[in-house]
Amino acid sequence: MPRKAFIADLNDAVANFERSNVSGFRSGEEDGMINFIYQQSRAGGTEVTVLVPDLGVYPSSHLYMFYTNSEHVPTEVHSALESMRDCTGMKVAEMMAKLVKSLDKATAGTRLNPVDIDEPDPMFIDSDDEELEQDEDPSDYDDDDGSWSPKSPKQKQFIGPKTTNGHINRDQVPNGRIRHDLSLAKQTGFRVGYLGTLLNGGKDGFISISCRVAKLGISDEALQAWHLEPKQYFIVLIRYTNSYRTLEQLFGAATSYGGSGVQIRVGLHDRYNIKLDQAIAAFTQLEDKSRSRKLMTPDGAEQSRADSLGRVFIARPLEELLNDRLLPLLRYRDSLGISWGGAEEFFNDHQGRNLNGCDEYAPKYWAPDDSDRIDTLPKLVLRDHFIENEKEKSFPLLAMQFALRHLVRCTEFCLVCHCKVETSFEALKPYVCSKPLCLYQYMSLGFGPSIEHEIITQPHVVDLLVSFCYTSAYFQKLRHLPTGMALMVPSPILLSNGCSTLSVPLGGFPQAAYQLADGLRNQPNAKKIKTAPEPVMHSARIDVLKMELVFSSGSEKVVFPGNWITFENPGHQEERWHCRVIDVLLPTVKLSPPVVRHSRGDTNANVAQPNTIGVSQRHLSSTNRANIPTTITPAATPPPFPNLASVATKLQDVTFIVYDQNFDDLNDRDKATSMCMLLDTLPGVQQMGDFLRSKGSQDASLRNWADRISPAALGVLRWIIASNRSCIIQVDSTDGSARKSEERVSGMAGWMQFRFAQGAPDKEQRFITSIQETTAAAKYPTLFAWHGSPLHNWHGIVREGLDFKSTDHGRAFGDGCYHSLHAGTSLGYSSTYHNMGDRLGNADSNTSTVPGRWPQSQLRISSAISLNEIVNAPSQFQSRSPHLVIAQLDWIQSRYLFVRCNIPGMQIQDSKPTQIYEQDPSYTPVDESSSKIVIPITAVSKSRRTVPKEQREIKTGNKKVKVETVQDVEDTALLSDETDLEDIEIYFSDHEKPEPNPEHASKAKGKSKAKGKSKAGPPVPSKTDLKKTDFEPGKLDYKTLPLLQPPSYATSMATKALQKELASTIKVQDTNSLHELGWYLNLELISNVYQWIIELHSFEQHLPLAKDMKSKNLKSVVMEVRFGKNYPMSPPFVRVIRPRFLSFMQGGGGHVTAGGALCMELLTNSGWSAVNNIESVLLQVRLAMSSTDPKPARLEPGPVRDYNVGEAVEAFVRACNAHGWEVPADFRAMSAGAASGPIVFS
Repeated sequence: MPRKAFIADLNDAVANFERSNVSGFRSGEEDGMINFIYQQSRAGGTEVTVLVPDLGVYPSSHLYMFYTNSEHVPTEVHSALESMRDCTGMKVAEMMAKLVKSLDKATAGTRLNPVDIDEPDPMFIDSDDEELEQDEDPSDYDDDDGSWSPKSPKQKQFIGPKTTNGHINRDQVPNGRIRHDLSLAKQTGFRVGYLGTLLNGGKDGFISISCRVAKLGISDEALQAWHLEPKQYFIVLIRYTNSYRTLEQLFGAATSYGGSGVQIRVGLHDRYNIKLDQAIAAFTQLEDKSRSRKLMTPDGAEQSRADSLGRVFIARPLEELLNDRLLPLLRYRDSLGISWGGAEEFFNDHQGRNLNGCDEYAPKYWAPDDSDRIDTLPKLVLRDHFIENEKEKSFPLLAMQFALRHLVRCTEFCLVCHCKVETSFEALKPYVCSKPLCLYQYMSLGFGPSIEHEIITQPHVVDLLVSFCYTSAYFQKLRHLPTGMALMVPSPILLSNGCSTLSVPLGGFPQAAYQLADGLRNQPNAKKIKTAPEPVMHSARIDVLKMELVFSSGSEKVVFPGNWITFENPGHQEERWHCRVIDVLLPTVKLSPPVVRHSRGDTNANVAQPNTIGVSQRHLSSTNRANIPTTITPAATPPPFPNLASVATKLQDVTFIVYDQNFDDLNDRDKATSMCMLLDTLPGVQQMGDFLRSKGSQDASLRNWADRISPAALGVLRWIIASNRSCIIQVDSTDGSARKSEERVSGMAGWMQFRFAQGAPDKEQRFITSIQETTAAAKYPTLFAWHGSPLHNWHGIVREGLDFKSTDHGRAFGDGCYHSLHAGTSLGYSSTYHNMGDRLGNADSNTSTVPGRWPQSQLRISSAISLNEIVNAPSQFQSRSPHLVIAQLDWIQSRYLFVRCNIPGMQIQDSKPTQIYEQDPSYTPVDESSSKIVIPITAVSKSRRTVPKEQREIKTGNKKVKVETVQDVEDTALLSDETDLEDIEIYFSDHEKPEPNPEHASKAKGKSKAKGKSKAGPPVPSKTDLKKTDFEPGKLDYKTLPLLQPPSYATSMATKALQKELASTIKVQDTNSLHELGWYLNLELISNVYQWIIELHSFEQHLPLAKDMKSKNLKSVVMEVRFGKNYPMSPPFVRVIRPRFLSFMQGGGGHVTAGGALCMELLTNSGWSAVNNIESVLLQVRLAMSSTDPKPARLEPGPVRDYNVGEAVEAFVRACNAHGWEVPADFRAMSAGAASGPIVFS
């Protein structure tokens, strides 16, 4: 058996595998899972998980997946795990040997693993004499001939392209070439931003290429589904870590992440470019961001988040694609002369191998792009710089064009493997291909959307999706199933005991609605039914008050912490309990409070309706109260359920079954039945939302509700939400709040409405094209009509769109999608339950007795119909009477979804919208009472909403622009923001200067005037109330201060960053009261931006420091802030100049060392973040100086004296060494010559 073979190989590997840097090698909690800890030298260990998704093919064609859940994973380790390939079919020992070898190579020569990468591998005996493993390609590791491979190990230095004489050319890129590359991007139609120091051989900088989202040809429906705004800019941010590199130079660079000296991020912003600190933050590790947030007030943090680079909905897969595959694809294109599509297909076929190993190339790589969307996309998206420019190509431009290809056409590609998705339907949202491994990664490893966000923001949509899926699974109408997700479920034999909500026989198929043939007819590709293995039942005794299983002595260990089990309630055999194993200490096993499935017709008063899942009072008291509502009696300590009172005092015999059945091994019918069982155990959507809200922004994940939701149930829920490829937006709510009256259709009282959009992102454009080609001149170019379908079909409809593949009610009037102008007619075709319809329509019916309805649903849906917009050409329909039958799917566009909810007390008010879409009187849809419905103008796209004649001229600046539609108005409003002066300068040669536009000139003139005025006296903040402080700005005698020597190490990056920081700091000072600010910076005392003199003043009068200052007639504490050449990557050096403080040994405090330097981790490499600003630093320094814990700051007695520079430098280094803090790398240069003796850096 494959599973036994895997277990045997794993046990053998665990027993014999010995490496000094590998520990904890063991089997994981789930089948096919392996865990171990890889220990780096002088660094924390990383817990690595290896997973075999399908043990059924071990050890022949099985795959391995590699990932880690550890925090702060070194980049080298992360890259090595991501690059692991070609382990297919390997046994466990062989795979471990290759994996650890890869990790050793990745970390070799770094501070994590300072070993020789070429030393023999101790895992192999006589490894020098052995041949390479069969699955390894020698060319993958051979770089002597300049070849390359995505699997190549990291190179220690950049290897540029070879010159004609064979020597490597390491000359810096001329400024002219940088301007040439950026000018090409600008000429193509993109906005270009420049940050940092790339010109003149600078080593670090950023290039941003951006474009308005409104110019990308994305439909309104797709914008909603993708969470994009037309006014936003889509930005590709490129960081050069080792000077600018041309495309030709990048072709010779290492291919691992960052190995080429280029890193890429994507994001959204309100401006075409971002600031330097925002660019740095985009590439900063999360731990640095969290550290910097501690320095901000809540308002500041909010502003920082608002100004940062916003995340794109597919940011993670898009960034992985750009960083891992862009350069290999460009190499293929350059060598083979193929298109983007051909290069992508070639990459997928050859897995990034060298070109030298390929013999013949298939003609398919030169085939033209066969996408159906080519004709509907704007030229800006379709342009290909690679074929437009034969000589010097611009890498930033190519990166932007490739990013747009996968953003605008994201639904055509798998989000995991990035291959073309072969589907027979169109989707509005991107998804994964049919490979099980891709689905597993998408769902389980964080590639998919946040279901928690959907639950909180759109709870009714989630309820709707789960209800549709539940009904479809119950009636065996699922076209697709969540296979490949490694779901472990209890054997379906559990459902044969009559205790489940489904009340179905062993096969899991209900007998009430359809015959078996109908249930499987719509699944032409369904797998042959397999017989599930016989379930293993285990016996034990249970203490229901302690929730403990008690095994007989000598029993084997059959469960492990984290397992889920299920068994009948010993005191109520109509209930089945599902529990998580918390701890195993034989002979007892500690269980979580039970999740209870009730039988049909159970009217237990202690079960809250409409929920059929109960928990014990103990569970409610030990977790968040939002868990699950249940009736609480006045009893002091009730048992888990009242009916257990008679048996709670003794141990009861139970027979339980573990969740150990692989979902993928079940036949399709049992899979559907298991899905219903798992959904039965879920809490309601409202309860899940309450739990998430109770956690706030931290730990807001349903994974953390581990004792309430099983991994399998959470997996199914994630699959339901993530695999929905329609855009569904709430219009109504159950209590009448949050109504969108201008989007609501009037005339359907009592029905809950949702905006509903389907099809590919260009479906709307194809619909508009159909109108223009068919009914452009008609007064009523479109009509609206109803489409009804049984509830069990709606899960497939929201996933795959409307089609006419299946036949549920015959096709007497031809092939096509059937519609009706009468809501009542469509409702006749939407009943799933036939003779049960009356019972479903009763709002007071017991939920647990209704077959096919999700028991926890708040909406309690009984019917669903959609309102679709159709090209108004009845003469070309398949039929016009008694139904409208349309065969052209491009002529149909879904607009609304209506659901009938059976909720007592539900109030949904009906009101007419203020702006109405004018309908064809001959084809106007009516509601159930035959009254005409009123459709709001917002139902149609903005490009079809005309503007009144009197509003068709809009003034923009000195011009008047004529507009016809609402879309024209919005496009006119999206005026390009002004280009920054430094971004204009980059296009000019070193001898040219751009002529500033009038606005720039006026700003410069204003600044010069301000500077002229400042010469009359020191600048004083305009809001300062001199009565509230004794500090007098401008009185400091600069010449008396002992200062560090002026810097000789200035760099362009630091200089530009400091100029912006200085301007920002002065702006803060000018707009705040002097006594409230507490610090003062005199701009006239700054002779260079690397050396600032700061005065701290206006301390609280009750502080001993303030009293000491008053006694010495001192108005301020004078400080020097010195910046190094690596700023903002390194912190500034901050020291007190005057007066001298009592040292800590003398009874002083305030974080001032004996030499005057500040003793704060913030000002060392250990605590510094590049996103910190000087305003926040000054705030922290002032707070530290004002602190009385453990001792308050005091001035030394006697006359006022200054600290000298040397003692401050020495004291700072001593403090860092004492606390284990890292001294900034540029501190030596910053303090050169200041110390009185040698300084020891540790």
